[in-house]
Amino acid sequence: MFRFLVTGVCAVVLTGAGFAIAGAAETAVPAAVTVATAAADAAPAAQATSVRAAALEAAAPTAGADLAMWGVDPATEPATQAETRLSGSRLVRRFADGILNRSATLAVNLTRNAMRFLGVPYVFGGTSSNGFDCSGYVQHVFAMLGKHIPRTADAQYYAGKRVAGASMAPGDLVFFQTYASGPSHVGIYLGNDRFVHASSSRGVTVSSLHESYWSARYLGAKRLI
Repeated sequence: MFRFLVTGVCAVVLTGAGFAIAGAAETAVPAAVTVATAAADAAPAAQATSVRAAALEAAAPTAGADLAMWGVDPATEPATQAETRLSGSRLVRRFADGILNRSATLAVNLTRNAMRFLGVPYVFGGTSSNGFDCSGYVQHVFAMLGKHIPRTADAQYYAGKRVAGASMAPGDLVFFQTYASGPSHVGIYLGNDRFVHASSSRGVTVSSLHESYWSARYLGAKRLI
């Protein structure tokens, strides 16, 4: 009987221990599962972060990328821009020089043609080599170069652009107030304060702006070419 009781107690004790071990085992499993689950959850997040970083790096702007895209070496781009600007400035300068040269050529031809008529008599209203008045003479000389200007002295005056004394050049027109109020006489400037004109007393002749008669009546210079 005593052996039976001892055996029963041992069985109960062993059963209790077994349940205790089983409970401990059951308690430890969730912790392991939690760690594994956390690791599994962290892997996609880390992978997504890595993918985003790679995408940002690929999207970052690259110096000269727009040039490299077309097969141009970015290192040569500043020099190319400088050459383009230089080329543009040369073209502008060449164009400006061409205008100046053309104007100078017109002025030379104008004064040369004007001098061809020295000695032609003055005729009021005249517009040909048979006889000129002042504005008819100027209009005729300009027409020889294909330049059409107004007929009368006052109309020529108002059609031109005013020129300061220091800037006067051969081919400019000089105007005077003579027999009527306002611009009523005109001549072609030759340089060195001299001009050629159709004078009512001497026909086509050369005079000086410093002559007392003309200096007292001088209105100014205008440019039509």
